Amino acid sequence: MNPRFVTAVLILVAWRTALFAVSPLVVDDADTTEAGQLQLNADFQFTRTGSDSLYFTPINPVVGLSPSAELGVIFGYQWRDGSGSTLTTADADGVIDLVIQPKWRIWGGPDDKLKFGARLDLKLPTAPEKRGLGTGDTDAGLIGIATYRLGKTNFDWNLGYHTIDVSRAHSRDDRWFIGQAVRHEVNKFCTIVAETYALLPNTGTGGHSQFFFSGGAQWNVSENMVFSALIGSAAGHKSPDLTGTLELAFAF
Repeated sequence: MNPRFVTAVLILVAWRTALFAVSPLVVDDADTTEAGQLQLNADFQFTRTGSDSLYFTPINPVVGLSPSAELGVIFGYQWRDGSGSTLTTADADGVIDLVIQPKWRIWGGPDDKLKFGARLDLKLPTAPEKRGLGTGDTDAGLIGIATYRLGKTNFDWNLGYHTIDVSRAHSRDDRWFIGQAVRHEVNKFCTIVAETYALLPNTGTGGHSQFFFSGGAQWNVSENMVFSALIGSAAGHKSPDLTGTLELAFAF
């Protein structure tokens, strides 16, 4: 397995929204954490591609900085079960890349049905590059977010751009990010969620598009705890055959 692909999967899994209500979806919503509130998302995630499986345990604390701004951080551990004799397919483990995610709510209508926001993603290379679990590059992304509420259903749209290795003057593995999510509240205890998103290459050397699909449910275990379960797949060159996430999210 190409280590660049491994890192791309890490970015997809780790660069997840830090908001309690929509986590662990990759597609973000325009709301922010309430000022002074701390939220903690603890995940178990996996992806499977061919004979290789990647597992992650990201931890994502988020703090509300103001009525329209929050700051999230993602860190954690990863390990790979592989097959073959080369380094890129051997078993390996180590920390994941550190991700810093400030987010802003930019505008909301009078009835709060339509909202706009933006998120900055900064990925710092803390994952072990020599074990094929990272690239050693610093990456950055900017995501524009729109959320529309219709009754008990919320629709989220994302459009963003990720610069891979910001130290380079010319794009090498840069990608556009386009996504949409739907969240429907069945009752006060359960919400059904689904999303689809795409990574579209924007490089001078070509590249391959990837399309991801996932769905699942969230259950309100208590007033301050939500349990989520997602399962999905993807299409495109070297895309995962299967993805999954289990999450416990807490609010303090």
